[in-house]
Amino acid sequence: MRIPKFLLLLAVAELATLDVCLAQSQVVENKTGSAFGTVLMAMNYRPVDHAQVDVHSLSTEWASTALTGADGKFDVTGMPLGQYRLTVTAPLCEPYEILVMVEERTGPLSLELTKASPAPTPVDDEVVSVHELKMSGKGEPDFNKGTRLLQKGDARGSLVYFERALAKDPGYYRAYHNLGLAQYKLGERAQAEDSFQRAIDLTNGGFAPPQFALGMILLENRQFRHAETVVERGLVMEPGSALGKYVMGLVQFALNRLPEAERSAHDALHSRADLADAHILLARIHERENNPYAVKTDVAAYLKLDGHGPLEDEAKALLERARVEITQNTNGGH
Repeated sequence: MRIPKFLLLLAVAELATLDVCLAQSQVVENKTGSAFGTVLMAMNYRPVDHAQVDVHSLSTEWASTALTGADGKFDVTGMPLGQYRLTVTAPLCEPYEILVMVEERTGPLSLELTKASPAPTPVDDEVVSVHELKMSGKGEPDFNKGTRLLQKGDARGSLVYFERALAKDPGYYRAYHNLGLAQYKLGERAQAEDSFQRAIDLTNGGFAPPQFALGMILLENRQFRHAETVVERGLVMEPGSALGKYVMGLVQFALNRLPEAERSAHDALHSRADLADAHILLARIHERENNPYAVKTDVAAYLKLDGHGPLEDEAKALLERARVEITQNTNGGH
């Protein structure tokens, strides 16, 4: 089974500290608004630094990500008016989700996080917990530059900025994660695996994206059981992650646990309806189950969402095999 390497770049959108639009469709309405507020810990109302605020429109494909500063504040602008789902994540905290109607200036919003329980078991006794991390913020400008380059496809150019960010701030776990993404895209798999593991260690397993990314590498290495364990730990932290559910589905497919893989693929699509690759996973499952009609439906759904995406060739190959099987079944019936 070929695992599309580009999938790891989905996690870049979850890490960007820039208020950029990651996926937009044409919007008829020209008016835009904004949403702003503060992310706090519910127990003591202290601001949460480096919390990630994901914003998804419920009526269009518009999405954006912001990262809070030391004061816990965020401000997302340029939002087409309408209803949005805001999802807030931070290491060792339960994800927080809220629906917000965005008008010209919506806020201030007070988004309160609670501690996740139980916390994942540390990788070893030397792991530094998130609460012990004292990020200086000195590496953030370089991290931003590196993330921009990585989003534009310049993985090689992004490396130097992530390395500079880490030289200034060795506890910058997000920089380790994006460094791993860049290394992975460049084919430096061993280095990427080390970077993802470092991000996991620094957060005591409390930051899910590098666990999903590491799970992909382990899957490619055919270490299926290990991959399953790592992805499960990530899903403890972000149980609603579409990417996590999708990667888990790939692992379950590799283990030939088809009903579980199908549930995971549908869960991923429930969390993120535009995750086109999950339809290809469903097509693979239905092909193995000898259900060519379902394969045709799955491929059609993929092509509608991402007609010229990286899995286009695989989609067409699945469709052709399904057509051949349907023809053979029909001819055999006469």
